[in-house]
Amino acid sequence: MILSKLRTFFTLIFVQPFRWFFSLSLKKKLFTAFLAVLGLFFCLILGLYLFYSSVANGVWGKIPNDAELQALKNYQASEVYSSDGVLLGRYFVENRSEAKLDEIPKHFLQALIATEDSRFYEHSGVDARSLMRVLFKSVILGKNKGGGSTLSQQLAKNIFGRKKYGWLSMPINKIREGIIANKLESLYSKEEILMLYLNTVSFGEDTYGLKTASQRFFSVDPIDLDIPQSAILVGMLKAPSNYNPRTNPDKSKERRNVVLAQMLKEKYINSNSYNKFEQLPIVLKYKRIDAHNGLAGHFRQRLQGELETLLKDLKKPDGSEYDLMTDGLKITTTLHYKLQSMAEQATISHLKTMQKSMNQQIKAEGFFRKHKDLLTSELKRTSVYKALEKKGLSDQEIMKELQIKKKRMLYVQGGEVEKMCSVVDSVSEAIATLQAGFLALDPVSGAILAWVGSPNYQYFQFDHVTSKRQAGSIFKPIVYTQAMLDGKQPCDLVSNQKVTYAQYENWSPRNANDSYEGRYSLKGALTHSVNTISVKLCMESGIRKVISLAQKMGITSELPPKPSIALGTADVSLLEMCRLYSVFASGGSLPKLQSIVSVTDKSGRILYQKKTEIQVIISKEMSTNMTSMLASVVDSGTAFRLKYTYGCRGNIAGKTGTTQDHRDAWFIGYTPTILAGVWVGADHPEVHFNDMELGEGARLAMPIWAKFYQKIQAANVYKTNTPISFPDKALNDCDLYVKDNFFQKLFGRKNKTNKKTGLEENEELESGKKKKKRWWRKD
Repeated sequence: MILSKLRTFFTLIFVQPFRWFFSLSLKKKLFTAFLAVLGLFFCLILGLYLFYSSVANGVWGKIPNDAELQALKNYQASEVYSSDGVLLGRYFVENRSEAKLDEIPKHFLQALIATEDSRFYEHSGVDARSLMRVLFKSVILGKNKGGGSTLSQQLAKNIFGRKKYGWLSMPINKIREGIIANKLESLYSKEEILMLYLNTVSFGEDTYGLKTASQRFFSVDPIDLDIPQSAILVGMLKAPSNYNPRTNPDKSKERRNVVLAQMLKEKYINSNSYNKFEQLPIVLKYKRIDAHNGLAGHFRQRLQGELETLLKDLKKPDGSEYDLMTDGLKITTTLHYKLQSMAEQATISHLKTMQKSMNQQIKAEGFFRKHKDLLTSELKRTSVYKALEKKGLSDQEIMKELQIKKKRMLYVQGGEVEKMCSVVDSVSEAIATLQAGFLALDPVSGAILAWVGSPNYQYFQFDHVTSKRQAGSIFKPIVYTQAMLDGKQPCDLVSNQKVTYAQYENWSPRNANDSYEGRYSLKGALTHSVNTISVKLCMESGIRKVISLAQKMGITSELPPKPSIALGTADVSLLEMCRLYSVFASGGSLPKLQSIVSVTDKSGRILYQKKTEIQVIISKEMSTNMTSMLASVVDSGTAFRLKYTYGCRGNIAGKTGTTQDHRDAWFIGYTPTILAGVWVGADHPEVHFNDMELGEGARLAMPIWAKFYQKIQAANVYKTNTPISFPDKALNDCDLYVKDNFFQKLFGRKNKTNKKTGLEENEELESGKKKKKRWWRKD
């Protein structure tokens, strides 16, 4: 029954009309065919009109109105600058910086128009002639002659993007872009459209806008681009990845020459220039400046959080909040570009040297055979291990996969290398890598001048300036400050006798050289980092008072109430300790740390400007005494190599620090202009040098400070308006150590037996090495 009805319907609709048509005369057949074609054409036109109307009326997605187009704005990256005016990095959703028309060279605009839209100044958004060319050559002849989109249409695509509508995607998006392009042409001048386009177009590598692209590929602003460079960038617009000059230089050169040929065709350059330019090789000065690359990555990471907090309290004129990622803010920081460069160079250079010794030790002692659990636990944290585990592989199968060698990029001290290695090899390399933190401050204003959180931010994002490790002997100056606050003087003598503290589980501090004779002045005990005296002073003042002073001086970490705190057993950060030492350097005041000089919006309006905030902690006299004592550490104490090995001249005060088993090496020092601190160690405490020869603060950390200081002296790059005043050498000019002779021991008399000593008479206590006694010295 149903089949019969379907057959009848098919006959009426399809068969009968043909029977009727063929029954007509020739004349009527021709007339009927004409009417049919005319009807079909009318239906096609009506269909196209209805389709166009559906797009124009927002059936397939909203078309922006005039008000929205007039308020058009792009996401703009906020830029971070050093105090000496160098771009350090950007915060962005899309890596885009806005350029103005007078910042674009004329030849770049000529190259763009010649290549992308030669009739740009003649059409009003859609180029009908170009569309007909594309229709005829691309569709009818099957030759790919481009998409026929004008710059205005490309701008519409850049700003509003494209959506997917199945097989209708291309016609809907093209019509939509044409409508928006016509609207843009009615609202903006040709020059404004050019600038909107150049500030939104993608150059690949998450790079948007000409300004960002010129800085990345050639390290220049757009105005400084030459004609071949402009042609390279214009050539990239057709297919950014395919014509990337860094990854595909041959294709980029070929495309550049096509752009030059178009410029010649449109008479923007002459044949002589064309012949000269087309022979030139591709020469880049590539510099990636984004969230993970560029100088001071750890500083910029910390700065982001600080800026986001700051912006919450700042409002735009319309009352809305600023967005760091999209509002194109300009942030000027306290960081000094040249000092930061010097700090990074000094850190990497020294770590590269020390890493060789560490690698030799690890290999000689079979470190990874002894620490299989450490290696296994780190492997299990890798994304590769987790992916294989998700596939259902057993631990044994996963470990077998992780030992397969492939070409991989690895970080070794000093840079990246590509080599055949397994995941196990790369993780082992990372575990064995020495890490470092370096921080430089203006101790008077609190301005952060240089910040190195690791040897390479891209590979090691854990920040060793803010991470916490045992302080070692750099904590001792707090103890001595409290002792002097309680009435002691730098020249007061204290017995070096060993003491056992019964109330603390019979704990007894020991000196590095195991010598417990004689007496030291406070100055001498700090100079030679004497443990017994440091603990005695702490116990006399009271542990709670020492902790309280440390907290007033900027320590926020938890400090255990034990006598061993005097030896630096507490975990603290380099940031905290540098801030603490700034109290000594600044004349007794604790400044608030400063990262930001100013923040301005994209129109140049100042949103924020720094204010120096300081808090008086100790008297100027007390800070002067501490500077005098810390200068003695450098002149004749544990940091003597700073002057006598590294040749660092002038006024320097500082303190070395080494923790148990040489797991942490420290040095903090300051001059009349700058304070800087260094920590060196490994992320895993199991990785450390086995002896003081390589592992002490004076050997492992202090050389970074020395190299940094040498670079500053050689380049004479940093001046300050608030120089630190160092005390006269005659201040606290007293004996560092008084040694008892036989008769004095016998009768209990402890008179002075020698003049102020240097290392020739005394032990370098922190290194444990006794110095040669001269024959002419008498005790």
